[in-house]
Parts: sequence; structure tokens; C-alpha cells
Amino acid sequence: VPVDEAAEPRGQMELSGSTTDSSASKRSAQPGESGSNAPDERGAAAATVDAKKLTYHPDLKREDGYLGCLNAKQTQALESLEDMVDEEKLDLSDLYDPKVETPQLVLLRFLRARGFDVKKSHKMLVEHLKWREETNIKELRAKSEEEVLGCDPTLLHQYLPKWQQGHDKLGRPVLYQQFGNFEIWKVTEQTTLEKLVDHHTWCQERHVAYCRENSERFGRIVEKLTIIIDAKDWRLGLFTRDATKFLHRISKVDSDHFPERMGNLVVVNAPMLLSVAWKVIRAWLDPKTQARIQILRHPSDFVPVLKSLIDEEQLVEEYGGKAKSTLHGEAAVSPEAKAHATTESEAVEK
Repeated sequence: VPVDEAAEPRGQMELSGSTTDSSASKRSAQPGESGSNAPDERGAAAATVDAKKLTYHPDLKREDGYLGCLNAKQTQALESLEDMVDEEKLDLSDLYDPKVETPQLVLLRFLRARGFDVKKSHKMLVEHLKWREETNIKELRAKSEEEVLGCDPTLLHQYLPKWQQGHDKLGRPVLYQQFGNFEIWKVTEQTTLEKLVDHHTWCQERHVAYCRENSERFGRIVEKLTIIIDAKDWRLGLFTRDATKFLHRISKVDSDHFPERMGNLVVVNAPMLLSVAWKVIRAWLDPKTQARIQILRHPSDFVPVLKSLIDEEQLVEEYGGKAKSTLHGEAAVSPEAKAHATTESEAVEK
């Protein structure tokens, strides 16, 4: 079990002057808050961090492929990719915050995602930069949640509650999502599938900002997230064609454009029927990502796992911790949804 850093004093990384061209983004709201903008103000005179003084949590310092723990082949791959970025004058300034990150950290995420294959990593990076420009990420980031969705965000939150609260034992932000009542057909009566995918990207940009905030808070590199998905009341009727398209689209966004951001994903209260959907979903994920996902059914199974990842004071009460949930309101579960879930569960048990 990783050493708990909840009591670690608020620290700052040592900064040094550097000529690296970069920018800083500040968190202004959590996902789920409507009518809030994410400023894209960039400080031209922002201090930059000395890569030699960056440090991971002790349990990550020894992990293969991370800064400070690279073998000769990996070091050569990083240098080669850096040379290609310089030669092609690729602008990475929107991919890191110079207060807590360096371009090397960005490149290493792409390299790890492609097994340190320089050509594949370079191709992924170039395509990602093109996607950010075509999608106009800066403009998307600055929009309110309502502007992104094109409808009242409360509608989405009724069927797909999600929020960020606390951090795990490595300092990673913890995300919660209750997926068991996601009747996508009711949501798409007010918005479109495309806008739901844009909303996912909008949220992911904020999640990256949370990592940066925790990096500054703990004085360590925090790049990844711990995600808890509650599948209580999930039923096969929710696995519609549109729901499948949506899950496939957002999994592609995550794998292609937010590489190496998922630390752990634990699905709790998982009905047995979820295994059917998982067989489809896992085909979209690379083996490394699959290995970071656990699907657990009973509290006796998932509570010990969550407590091994998250300190009790940081973990929400309903999942075995001591923290009061900051989620506002409850999901709107229709009587027919509960009835369907009960009927299917009984059938599986029989």
C-alpha cells in the first residue's frame, strides 16, 4: 500500500528560470458546475520548473518508463522524439503548465502509450496537435458547461452524476461517476451525441488541471487520475446503440488524446450482466489500460480495494470512507428503471 501523503505539508517545487515557451491554465470550476468559464490566460513571464528537480511519489520513482527511471533505450527514444519536435517546430505550449511540468513529461506520456516506439509516438503526437487545433480546445475550455452541452447541465447530471472529490494515496485526483441510470435517449432529446463527446473532452481538460493543482500542492508530479464508477442499477436496456457509440467515442478520445492519464479505474456495485458489456468495451482498450481496470460487485470486494488506493478521510462514505459526498442532489431513477434492473438481476441469479 502506498505511503499516505494526506498529511504532507503543502509544498512548492523548486523553480528556475528557463526559456521554454509554455503557458499556464487555472482551474475555475469542477465538472458539473454550470455557467462557469475556464480562463485560458497564459503568463508570458511564468516561471518554469527544472526537470532535474521534479520528483514522483516514491512508489512511482521506481516505475519503468517514468522520468528518472529510464533505461538507455528509453532515454534514446525520448531524445529522438525531442529532436523531431525541435526540427518540426511543434508547439507543445498548450500541453503542459511550466509551473509543474516540462515538455519531457508530455513526450514520455506519448512514448509510454506507444511502447517507446518513436515513430508511433511521433505520429500520435502530431495527430493529437492537429486534433486540438481542429477541435479548438482553447475555445472549448473557455466555455461554460451549458454552452458545451447546448442544454441545461442538470439534465445530464440527473442521468449521469459525476464529480471530483479528494485525492488518492499518490496524490491523484479521485473522480466519481454513477453510471447505472444513464438513459442516453432521454439526454439526447435535449442535446446531441456529438455535444456529449465534446462535454467529455471539456471535462477531461479540467481533470488535467486538477492533476496540475495537486502537483503544485504536494510538490510532486501528479499526472494520473483514480476513477470510481458506480454501476448500481445498471441493466442491459441501457446498452443501446447510441450508448455504445458514445462509449466508443469517448474511449477513443481518451486513448488518442489523453494518454497515460488513467491510473486506476474501479467499477463498483457491478451487476453480473455488466460482464456482457465489458466484453465489448474491453476490445476498444489497449492491454495496459485493461490491466488498470477492476470490476467488482459487492462492498466486501470493492471497499478493501478502494481503501488500498484512497485514504479513508478522502474516500466518500458510501464507498467505505469517511468523507461526506460533495455531489449535489441525487440521480433521478425512474420506477421502470428500478423494475428492469430488479427483474434482470433476479433472472441472472436464477
